[in-house]
Amino acid sequence: MRIEVENDQIRARKKQEYEELVAEMDQKGMEARLEKISIVTANVFGVLVFFIVGAISFALFYLIHGREALGNYMGVEGSAKLLLFVVVYAVTIFVHEFIHGFFWHFPCEGKWKSIDFGFNPKCITPYCHCREALNLKQYLWGALAPTVFLGIVPIIVGLVIADAFVLLIGVVGVVGGCGDLMVIWTLRKHKDCMLFDHPYEVGYAYFVKKNAD
Repeated sequence: MRIEVENDQIRARKKQEYEELVAEMDQKGMEARLEKISIVTANVFGVLVFFIVGAISFALFYLIHGREALGNYMGVEGSAKLLLFVVVYAVTIFVHEFIHGFFWHFPCEGKWKSIDFGFNPKCITPYCHCREALNLKQYLWGALAPTVFLGIVPIIVGLVIADAFVLLIGVVGVVGGCGDLMVIWTLRKHKDCMLFDHPYEVGYAYFVKKNAD
């Protein structure tokens, strides 16, 4: 496992490692192609998901528990509600990346040695990068897991225990996974490919046999 703050040297190392993997796969008769994700589209999708998932979740909450329960915020009152939300949200951003790495490390030959965790100062965001190519199932679980554990599960828990704060964190968790959900949607086109978490593009590389359509 490598933990790092990204800089020009680290970006150059990532590029070299990617090129070495491409060369290795080329010798095996596989060529690399790139599936890019539009940041603009991801942001628009995130806004839509926030309103749709939020509306459905809180409507269910209201129908099940009533209006008064909407004020249930883990027992926290006043301005402390906002502080609690900011702190928990900031923590879940890093937990989101850890969950990616946790699920991706299992199928890797190098286990944790093949997982990088870092922080990109330019984007002010943490990241997780898997340095091994994975098959569809292996890549899928790692991509989907944060949305499940930080989004869907808290929404369900919030509905069950009548806690609006937990529900809100779940809604935000689903929104935080929108980029991953867009990646997952594109995976349907690459069922028989080896997938690689691209180190410096927004998206992933996939390896197909040379001369494949």
